Amino acid sequence: MGLQSAIIDWLDARFELTDAVDAEVYRRVPNYAAATYRYLGGVAVFLVTIEFITGFLLGLYYVPDGAGNPAPAYASVVFIQQAAYLGWLIRGIHFWGANLLIAVAFLHMTFVFWNGGYRPPRELNWMVGVLVFLIIVLFSFTGSLLPWDANSYLARAREISIISGSGVLPDGVSGFIRYAVQGGPVVGPTTLLRFFMAHVFLLPGLMAVLLYVHFRLVRKQGPAEPG
Repeated sequence: MGLQSAIIDWLDARFELTDAVDAEVYRRVPNYAAATYRYLGGVAVFLVTIEFITGFLLGLYYVPDGAGNPAPAYASVVFIQQAAYLGWLIRGIHFWGANLLIAVAFLHMTFVFWNGGYRPPRELNWMVGVLVFLIIVLFSFTGSLLPWDANSYLARAREISIISGSGVLPDGVSGFIRYAVQGGPVVGPTTLLRFFMAHVFLLPGLMAVLLYVHFRLVRKQGPAEPG
């Protein structure tokens, strides 16, 4: 307890940690915002945290590529699932947490929209929230290829074909989008590496920045009143 008090006192002397925590913990939330502002948003943040932790633990064993050969990706997933200590549990939490996060984030956006959270002066925060939801979907899209099994390979190839507008957009535009996403004429080692880099580095960085902006705007503006 003495060491804990000393650490807290040291932090308080530099950026008032206790006051900042108390301001968040004991801040009053209007009754009309109980379901949308207090519960669904908090659950979404909790799930994002779980995804970051479990993703980090999975990354300790995952091997995305070996000298241009994507086979180690599948082998590392099999090792996580069957040999790593509690690997099956961590992978299951990461998988189902991602699906639950999409559902919770969608419900959160639905209730915020219902309460008029897109109207001024909160329209900027609404747009930031939409971007956060799109990044959550991209997390699911990029992460689902990483196991590199037959199901993920065929599903991502089909989805990339849809994204590129194959058969709808001109061949030049469709081909450019397809090449930019998958890094070549077909889904292969380059696609896996691009998805891995986006899933582990690019998307988490964007998520962190957008969530910071989102929280700051919510803290300043408060929840929208219904009606």
